[in-house]
Amino acid sequence: MSKKIDERIPQDSGVGTTIRAYVALQSPWNKLIAYQEAMHYISRFESVLSAAAMQALRIMIPDYAERAEMMCEEAFERLYRTGVNYGDDDGFGIHPFMCGEFPGALIGDKGDDALLMCGRCQDFGTYRCEKELDVCDWDIVGSELCRTTTMSLQGQAKASAERRPGGPALDYMMVEAKGCGDRHCRIIAESREKYPAPAHALWESFGPAVTEEYKKYTEEADCVSEPMMFREECGYHFVNGTNNETDSSNQMMNLSTAASLYVLPAISEAVRRGLATRGQADHILRCVLEAAGKAMFGERYAIRGLRDWMGVPASVGEDGRLLAGLIELQLQALVCSYSVEAFNETECILVIDRGGLEITGTKDLPEAHLAMWYGMVKTLVNAQWSCWEEASPAGMMRIRIARKIDKFA
Repeated sequence: MSKKIDERIPQDSGVGTTIRAYVALQSPWNKLIAYQEAMHYISRFESVLSAAAMQALRIMIPDYAERAEMMCEEAFERLYRTGVNYGDDDGFGIHPFMCGEFPGALIGDKGDDALLMCGRCQDFGTYRCEKELDVCDWDIVGSELCRTTTMSLQGQAKASAERRPGGPALDYMMVEAKGCGDRHCRIIAESREKYPAPAHALWESFGPAVTEEYKKYTEEADCVSEPMMFREECGYHFVNGTNNETDSSNQMMNLSTAASLYVLPAISEAVRRGLATRGQADHILRCVLEAAGKAMFGERYAIRGLRDWMGVPASVGEDGRLLAGLIELQLQALVCSYSVEAFNETECILVIDRGGLEITGTKDLPEAHLAMWYGMVKTLVNAQWSCWEEASPAGMMRIRIARKIDKFA
């Protein structure tokens, strides 16, 4: 190893032996984190980042209705435009003879499972669809997001109908939402031709459903805690009502988060509409994310828990390797490539593929992570340490974790 990089077991150690290989993350101290656990970890971390980003948007746009309407409008139009020329109908089990807005339900069903949001499709009928979720890591972000995700689904459904016209239009509604404190998330889509109802504003997509009496409620004892791809009873495969099937490689944590799909694009939309300047938006977002990062390890037991989770030996003291090691695990879980320039008790330098953190096209997502990491190092290590970007090559984000005196921090 380089003198700047502490000795570590290579990730391909053991290749060629008869020992079975496993899909896992590897910490710098050779601790393996199983794939399933890794997906749950990174899903939760990205949800916390997303929740903090939502708080920043709430500062920029204090009025709930205005904020929710803007988020719904932006997501509806963006997902509609994306879906107009969408070329992966087979990937969702959307058969050639299907028309109208029903395919939106198939898109949402598969996406839920891929994001560890497990539950069941309760109805996929001629005039009605119903999906019930038992778990949603995004429930901590806020109810505006619940409205927004529903309207993004409506946009996809509209695009599906235009690709194959002639079928019924559906009104998608989130009639229950874990982000509002309900036991389940429940989306019900109804044909307004069959089930008339008064028109509503785009953001007022919470119902109530006309077909309330058809709702199928699952008692808590019968709820599930893992998606189909992690359940034996499902053969560890996701299978939908049209026999679209995929295994655990269906996970989407490296592709989609509430922040990248909805919150950060909404902040950019707020800037475009003149509700905040880009400078104001970046400042508010950075302040909130830094504070959220500090809160993650404000309690000492959180530090001890992280050290144990990563397998940090007692010989590693209070220095930047703790944060750098955690960032490495996060990047592995996000399938984001990186290299290590330095990893020692004095400094750590990681060079990260910026495109790997912009995979959904959200250009300010790398900076959002950097702000979180800056805050995290202050409590995970101590206030003498900082995390910043410097001398980044083109297309990369080169971050340094070291001691730094900053009189304006």
